[in-house]
Amino acid sequence: MRRMILAALRGHAGRYVAGGLAIMLGVAFVATALMVLSSAQAAMAQAAGAQYARADLVVTNSGEPITPAVVHRLGRLEGVAGAAGLAGGGVRVTFPDASRPTFAGLSGLPADPSFRWHRVDSGRLPSGPAEVAVPRDLARDRGLKVGSVLRVHPVKGPARPVRVVGVVSGGSLLDSSALVANDRAIAAWSGQVTYGEVLVRTSTGADGAAVTDRLHKALKGGATVQTAAQRTDDQVRSFTNGVDVLGGFLLGFAGIAVFVATLVVANTFTILLAQRTRELALLRCVGALRRQIFGSVVIESLLLGLVASIAGIAVGTGLAGLAVVLLGRSPLGIPTGGLVVTPVGIVVPLVVGLVTTVLAALAPARRATRVSPLAALRPELAVGARSRAGIVRTTLAVLCVLAGAAALFGAMTLTGFLTALAVGIGGGLLSFVGILLGAPLLVPALVRLLGALTGRFGGPPARLAVGNAVRNPRRTAATAAALLVGVTLIAMMSVGAASVQSSFHASLDSRYPLDLSVDVATGALPDAVVKGMPKVEGVSRTARLTGAQVRVASAGRAASGGAAPGQAIETTVSAVEPSAANAVVRDPALLRGLGDGTAIIGPSTANSIGVDDGGRLVLGTGKPRVELRARVVRSEALPQVLVSSADLARVAPKAPVTSVWARVADTADGTQVVSRAQEVVGNDDTIHLGGAAAERAVYDKVLNVLLLVATGLLAVAVVIALVGVGNTLSLSVLERTREQAMLRALGLTRGQLRAMLAGEALLIAAAAVVAGLVLGTAYGFAGTRILLGEVTSHIELGVPVARLALVAAVALAAGLAASVLPARRAVRVPPAAAIGTE
Repeated sequence: MRRMILAALRGHAGRYVAGGLAIMLGVAFVATALMVLSSAQAAMAQAAGAQYARADLVVTNSGEPITPAVVHRLGRLEGVAGAAGLAGGGVRVTFPDASRPTFAGLSGLPADPSFRWHRVDSGRLPSGPAEVAVPRDLARDRGLKVGSVLRVHPVKGPARPVRVVGVVSGGSLLDSSALVANDRAIAAWSGQVTYGEVLVRTSTGADGAAVTDRLHKALKGGATVQTAAQRTDDQVRSFTNGVDVLGGFLLGFAGIAVFVATLVVANTFTILLAQRTRELALLRCVGALRRQIFGSVVIESLLLGLVASIAGIAVGTGLAGLAVVLLGRSPLGIPTGGLVVTPVGIVVPLVVGLVTTVLAALAPARRATRVSPLAALRPELAVGARSRAGIVRTTLAVLCVLAGAAALFGAMTLTGFLTALAVGIGGGLLSFVGILLGAPLLVPALVRLLGALTGRFGGPPARLAVGNAVRNPRRTAATAAALLVGVTLIAMMSVGAASVQSSFHASLDSRYPLDLSVDVATGALPDAVVKGMPKVEGVSRTARLTGAQVRVASAGRAASGGAAPGQAIETTVSAVEPSAANAVVRDPALLRGLGDGTAIIGPSTANSIGVDDGGRLVLGTGKPRVELRARVVRSEALPQVLVSSADLARVAPKAPVTSVWARVADTADGTQVVSRAQEVVGNDDTIHLGGAAAERAVYDKVLNVLLLVATGLLAVAVVIALVGVGNTLSLSVLERTREQAMLRALGLTRGQLRAMLAGEALLIAAAAVVAGLVLGTAYGFAGTRILLGEVTSHIELGVPVARLALVAAVALAAGLAASVLPARRAVRVPPAAAIGTE
């Protein structure tokens, strides 16, 4: 049997290429994920423990603050060679590239130089209250260098200039954006110095346990004493959430890639063993046992998995090195050093590749051994829908789809988020398993439907392509299933992200209908701000609001619990041109009815003056006075009393401009627009800049980045699936060599033969694309409903038509490309030679 296995591998090596390539890509994905994760964790540990590198013990306070006097006392304990406190905190700083102060963290510089861990890239470490050093990342982001001057705003007293004397690196995780200052500087800015941690170095030969006991006794406030390694581990655990999420994210997509690769390998072995049916039958006739046939197939799969896995680990190592470099340059905040390759990063992908390949080959191997020697000499028939196996498969598929759909709908109504999420994921997986089980019925049906739509335009090649595609439903379904997984997941991510984006936009539009609003606390808005806001790059439209203190009273029946009819209150009344306001707000329904003769008021003001929705109110007490109809609207973004400019002008003709509303263009970056608007507003603390533009931009950026990353990772699954399409066509060409020769002999040209194979590939890809887009849209919207059910009631279906069309076009184009090599191989065989092929 060993010689037979080796001969089979040599004779059918070319047919194993596609299956081996699929395994290689899946293993490469797993290896990349594990190596990136181990590299990020190693870099995290190094960064978290940087500040403890020169200490033996670390004291952390859980009671009263640790003062410099306490640190001095600890340093004089028996067995302690030195002690230094680590101060921290924050301070308001105005950077040279900003006009307003922002909050910046402070990282204390140990008074004992032997405990300092910082690596000075340029300049030196600070030595006084007017000096700071800045981390390399902060210097890059803010354009700082040695000699730059910052303005620090102490807790008490005026702002004072502080000079940058050094740029440092090698700090801990918290120091990547914190100013490095000594204790005197922190005391001058904060008023006092306290330490959250104390670094302790023990004397040579000192008993660590005894020193720990003395430290505990010296600190009566319940402080914790740990070794430097223990403290580092604690810090790593507290900061590894991002790395763990990254690892889970990558391993999740790696699992998808491996699953798709399994489908491709299973399909490869199914077709190969079907083509070798006569060969295996002859072996049975000359005495080979079933277990020998089964074992030979398993050994073939094991050797294939071994070779493909080794190649995948090599590719994954290269990809992991590239990913580590890219992560180091990204703004994700995940520290990275060099590539770290652990035994787990080698062994796990290797085992995954071997197990996956062998498992994928088990079912085809069992089917090959179940056929009797004489029956195997006849062509194998596919399992029909009306056979016993087909009925069982169809029944299971229907049950899984119905149960999964019921779980999905049920998850949308559950209140607990984690429970709803778990039920929703389970329902989605169960229903998709049902789809895969029913693929031998679903995919051929879709192929026939699509073929009926295109067959009349394609002539005989198109009709032949339909017949070939549905001839073996199980093979066609297995081929389409791999592509179906990738398209479904990409469509689900796209629709889910678009739905979340639309839902958040609808919620923001309702709660915060203004992109930008500039309001002044008292008096008039400066003319420079009023004229400058419309000129801000990215602002598409603006509306000016005037305001004045006016007496407002009810002109009708008082509301229940409100003021008496006719009782007036003095409040700020704002006015705007209705057409300008409607062009600015994101939710025009809030301003419905605003115009001459109608006022929009808030619930608290309506209750205070005793007016109901639709009631009458009066502006002013003397002459002129204006009587208006009231429309009560609950919105935090609108003034308590908003009228048209013409109505306010009748009672306060000289009302100044007190506010400007602005709408950000849909193509502009909201965060950048807010920064530009802040420059216009300046440092005047009486002017408030608000609005939802920055929040909307943050949501959009996060969703777009996640969608881009997920699409890129899922593209690997699609590539593996397309390898399967090409593999199926290649093996199908070999299987139907005589049939294609007969067609050529009957007059089918080379171009028509190419068209037939291209049509077959397109039909399989199109069936997977159609089913994947429908399923992905349903799963994406269901996932949005589950994720946002308890967050907002504004849940909208977002269908990114352009993005989905691009996914469909790429999948179809790739399916067409997958037919090129098989078609080229088919047309190169002369009809006479092909007819004689056994």
